[in-house]
Amino acid sequence: MLEYYLIDENKKVIAADEEHFNWLVIDTSDTEEIEQVTRTYQLPEDIFVGMTYPEEVSRLEHLSGTSLNNPISLVLLNLSSEKEKIERRLTPLSFVISNDLLITCRDEKTNFIDRLIEHHGNKIDSFEKVIVYAALDIYTHFVKELREMKTRIDALDQEARKTTENEELYKQADLERDIVYIDHTLRDQKETMELLWETPEFKERVNDEQLLYDVRLRQRQTEKMILIYRDLLESIGDLFNGMMDNNLNHLMKYLDSTALIISVPAMIAGIWGMNTGGLPGEDSATGFLLVLGGSILAAAALGYHLFRKDYTK
Repeated sequence: MLEYYLIDENKKVIAADEEHFNWLVIDTSDTEEIEQVTRTYQLPEDIFVGMTYPEEVSRLEHLSGTSLNNPISLVLLNLSSEKEKIERRLTPLSFVISNDLLITCRDEKTNFIDRLIEHHGNKIDSFEKVIVYAALDIYTHFVKELREMKTRIDALDQEARKTTENEELYKQADLERDIVYIDHTLRDQKETMELLWETPEFKERVNDEQLLYDVRLRQRQTEKMILIYRDLLESIGDLFNGMMDNNLNHLMKYLDSTALIISVPAMIAGIWGMNTGGLPGEDSATGFLLVLGGSILAAAALGYHLFRKDYTK
């Protein structure tokens, strides 16, 4: 369903009808409404294509051949708070900004616009401020998610020092998957945001240096956090590999020592088991016991020597 809002310098953001509005909100689920809006304002047919995919590319571009006055298309990616796979949580948010009308296309599953109006509606007096506050909320969502990831990384780090169980490795793989998606999303979006901040007309219409500074600061914080946490996760992966190599080395040391110890009585038994004659004790009733005892003593002496030997030197 189409949603209509009115933004002005005095009333801020209020709900409106189709006769009196300058902010139009549509969702990705209604293809008929998207086609209707596209035809009405002569927008490119593919302008809202891909709005349900996390791989959508963030971009800022000027539009031509439309019925709008000086239109610009802006696509940002938001991270929802739903407990689903990261692919389903990354949702594109598309804006078409003109001098007289703002069009927003958002995913049907999110209430991003409702929360944006609820938290910042009394401070929004221009289309540009809608964009800035939307960017502020988007990066706030990323910061919140990354802080939760830091808790998971710390727990994984503690487990990596004690165990190499498959369950912990699965957790690491899931966390790496989330980090990769967020990292590439932020890298892609950084270029778009830099283009936006460098647009003189946009900054002039926002007319709030402190607000722009807050958004850029939150953006830098998010980008720094993802770099740090990705490096931390890589170090945990190295720790897991080191722990597994260490455990394997201990196991091979035990197996090699056991094989060496067993080889001594095996060699003695093999010599005395030769059917060639002339071996000491072959005609004695106690010969078997002497050979057996000697084998055990030799194996025990070798085992004690291996136990006391320092393999680090």
